[in-house]
Formats: sequence, C-alpha cells, structure tokens
Amino acid sequence: MSRWRRKASDFLPEQQSLIASKLVDSPMMLWVELQWEFRKLCELEHPPIEHLSRFWNYCDWCLLNSDDDIRTAAALGFCEQLLSSDAMAKILPKIMKRSDFLDIRSLLEYHNTPEEVDRWLLELW
Repeated sequence: MSRWRRKASDFLPEQQSLIASKLVDSPMMLWVELQWEFRKLCELEHPPIEHLSRFWNYCDWCLLNSDDDIRTAAALGFCEQLLSSDAMAKILPKIMKRSDFLDIRSLLEYHNTPEEVDRWLLELW
C-alpha cells in the first residue's frame, strides 16, 4: 500500500472504503473524493468537528510531504476549495489555526480574490 493511502487510512478510517477504492489511483483522485466528503459533512446540521479536523490534519501532513504529487494533490484538490461554500468556510476556525489559514492563503486566492480571502479572515477569526 502506498504511503499516502496508508496515512489517509490512519487519519480518516471512516473513509476507508473510499481510500481503498480501485477508482482512487492517485493522491489527486483521493483528494477530489475527500473534498466531496468533507463538503457533505460540513453541510450537516451538526457537523462532526473531530472528524473534519482529521481531514485538515491529513491535508497538513500532505502539504509537508516531500513528494510533489502528494503536496500538489492536497493543495489543488482540497485547499483551493475550502472557501467554495459558506458551510465549509465557517468550519475552518474549528479545525485549523488562523496561522494555518494564512499559510494557505495563496491557495485560497486561486478561486477567490484577495479581498474575499480578507473578508473571510476577518469574519472567521
């Protein structure tokens, strides 16, 4: 089993069927699928914060990884999308630190203007 898949299983055992799927053949494909799961969980009436925190923890592990494919997948497949719905954005201060948000600012600005990111920063923290 690849290291990225094994780490995903460690961080997100609830997503094991997705992580182990034969259709998930790369870190990017995994993050595309995880991002959809993250979005669905954020939209629940009572989002499972501890579970959602582990999505961020796995993402953080990926962003610090030495493998370009793993880092890029987390950045493009997950981070860039974090402000794409109000429900996801409003979860962020519950699962990450303000400094984490600032660290991924350039990724957030891919789909948002700097002013939109500033607005979220002020609103959330």
